[in-house]
Amino acid sequence: MDTSQNRIEDLIRDLSHQNEDVRWAASSALARTGIAAVEPLMAALDDKDSVVRLRAAWALGRIGDERAVGKLIRTLRDGDWSVRMRAADALGMLRAHQATDALLLLLRDENADVRRHAIAALTKIADPGSADRIGDTLKDADWRVRMGAALALAAIGNEKSLAYLKAASCDENEYVRKIAQAVLKSGGGGACT
Repeated sequence: MDTSQNRIEDLIRDLSHQNEDVRWAASSALARTGIAAVEPLMAALDDKDSVVRLRAAWALGRIGDERAVGKLIRTLRDGDWSVRMRAADALGMLRAHQATDALLLLLRDENADVRRHAIAALTKIADPGSADRIGDTLKDADWRVRMGAALALAAIGNEKSLAYLKAASCDENEYVRKIAQAVLKSGGGGACT
């Protein structure tokens, strides 16, 4: 085995290190390693330790290799909410259009942080076909998720998304309202009705 492969294996082991700084340093180093680390990181998404899975998803997002998309989509069903959250982040960084449906399903997750990260990923993907399902997210109990939905609809920017933003311009939360109103002023649309 060559030295670079040994180094990657050492860094993968460090993803479960007791010290958090060592774990983050290892995941950062793996991300910088790039393509050579993709296969070992994809294998690490099956690790029994959720911290390893979380760090592996994070690093795969930063590497940006499309080979990881399928494995990251499956990781959206992980039993640990923080792993689901990081897998959603990674898919957003990859702008993986094929992950749109899986991310839309994640908008029903019981954890608001997972929903926020899923909507942030959908904002980066900006798939016009997802406007209706993202528009439904404007009813989410968490204002941060609704704000993310407004940003995602703004990124899509088609007529359907603007119609949803008109409704969001009347949201009870001022941040959601401001985003919707700002987009409507620049993209056409009216005041709160």
